[in-house]
Amino acid sequence: MRSIIQVILLTTLLLAPASAAGVPAIQADITYAWAYQTGDYVRGQPAVNEGLVYVGSDDNALHAVDSQTGKEAWRYDTGDNVTSQPALLGDLLYFGSWDGTVYALVASTGQIRWQHATGGWITGSPVAADNVVYAGSYDGYVYALRADTGDPVWRYRTGGRIEAGPTAAGDSLFIGASDGYLYALDRTSGVLRWRFRANGGIVTTPAAAGGMVYVGSLGRRFYALDAATGREVWTFDAAAAFESSPATADAVIYVGADDGRLYALAARDGHLQWQYQAGGLVRSSPATWGSVVFVGSDDGFVYGLQRDSGALAWRYRTGGAIVAGPTVAGSWLYVSSTDRQLHAFTLVGR
Repeated sequence: MRSIIQVILLTTLLLAPASAAGVPAIQADITYAWAYQTGDYVRGQPAVNEGLVYVGSDDNALHAVDSQTGKEAWRYDTGDNVTSQPALLGDLLYFGSWDGTVYALVASTGQIRWQHATGGWITGSPVAADNVVYAGSYDGYVYALRADTGDPVWRYRTGGRIEAGPTAAGDSLFIGASDGYLYALDRTSGVLRWRFRANGGIVTTPAAAGGMVYVGSLGRRFYALDAATGREVWTFDAAAAFESSPATADAVIYVGADDGRLYALAARDGHLQWQYQAGGLVRSSPATWGSVVFVGSDDGFVYGLQRDSGALAWRYRTGGAIVAGPTVAGSWLYVSSTDRQLHAFTLVGR
């Protein structure tokens, strides 16, 4: 009997009323659709475009998979692990490899358009906007490259490794480094606008919304900064390091920590709305879908939590740690796991 109940819980999501004011319950089905097998750990967040899911693997390849069937469309092999989530612009996709190279491929076929070598691993995800691709490298540089040719536009030297990707907001680019600084750069010139010193290294991608920038540090502190000046507005302390990139939705910040908790914080003042305790580190970045926030954990589960309360609504266990964030695209949920697979679920009844 217990196994039957577990199967039901893994395939169906029942959301409780959103408030005590009589909001009706919302029914939503989450159904396992398929799994795509790679040759090694899958530690990169998937990207979705035009019927294809793109995901990197420690088998040194970027894989393109049919988003509905899980069948391989193409793969592109690099010289080392691929943990970078691809960025898409026009008909091209851009990603980095631990071989130190930024690649630009034709999104539909995987044909190489250009590549640009840096001096260190590229583990984070690039950003592409206004015909420029921005990427950080373990060599400490932020690179701005022309999206159509790969030609250098500018580069900026930080004081440490860059392990995560940047965030572009307005005419600024925000990126953290292992030296403990969050840097705000002019997107056009690469000139430093300001930098903020955190109490530990920054290994995640910041979030920017409403004139604010949000980022956590390995020093167990999460920061909200004024995007224009870098002034500290509020902080929140966890019991362990932040290796999860935050997500924002409806004036709430969702972020995981190495203490195994997902935190929901008020964007305005950092007030704790709720917290959920998983069974392992939460290095995964959260993703929202309607009234649900999804997040993965090193315990192998992807969790669906009610956004208003943090109550567990659904969970599914993969065969390995979930390091990267899940991706919601339309009526689909895609989850990477160190079980060497990309898992896909259908979402019905938002």
